[in-house]
Formats: sequence, structure tokens, C-alpha cells
Amino acid sequence: MKNIILLLSLFFMQSFGNHRVDVWKTITIAPSESITIHKVKAPVTLEIKNLSDENIALVSELKIPYEILGKSEFKYRLPKKGTLKLENRNTKSVSIYLHYSSSQAIIVNDKELK
Repeated sequence: MKNIILLLSLFFMQSFGNHRVDVWKTITIAPSESITIHKVKAPVTLEIKNLSDENIALVSELKIPYEILGKSEFKYRLPKKGTLKLENRNTKSVSIYLHYSSSQAIIVNDKELK
């Protein structure tokens, strides 16, 4: 009986302990606007593709490049409690393709991104 309870508890720990959030989203940033990824609750793997010809400024306390060049890609592992702001300092709208993977959902501009 103890063995069955032990096996069931291990099974439930395995099935619920490895939950990952994996989201792909295309986002348009209007001129002079920005999107902010607020302090994350768990480390996040980010992949951002700039679909536009214009550069996108990156603002963060972390040591990262200052911008994403037009038609290029940025990959980064954002640590727990890290923040990242993407600013469109151009006169045209820019589009990005955002992919993130984490054990927790992230908050973008005060909304949970799903």
C-alpha cells in the first residue's frame, strides 16, 4: 500500500512539476510607443524577430544590445525578476514576432500574454 501511494505521488509530481508556457505572438508597436515585459516570475527564454526594416530600441538594466536591427533576430534568457522594454522610436509602426518559453506566463504592458 505504501508503495502505491509513493508511486502515485511521484507520478503527480512529475506530471505537474514540468509545466511550461510556450507562446508565439506577432505584435505591432505604433510609432513612439513601447511594450514592456514586466518583472518575470521565472526565467524566460525570449526569441524576438524584427519583421520590419526599422530598428527597435531595447531598454533594460541588464547587459544586452541597445537595439534589434531591421529584419534581424534577438535571442535572450531573461532572468527571474528581469524586465525588458522594446521601444519604437521611429515614425512608422514596427512588427515583431515574439516567442517565449517559461514555467510561468509573462506580463506584457500589464496583461498576461497567453
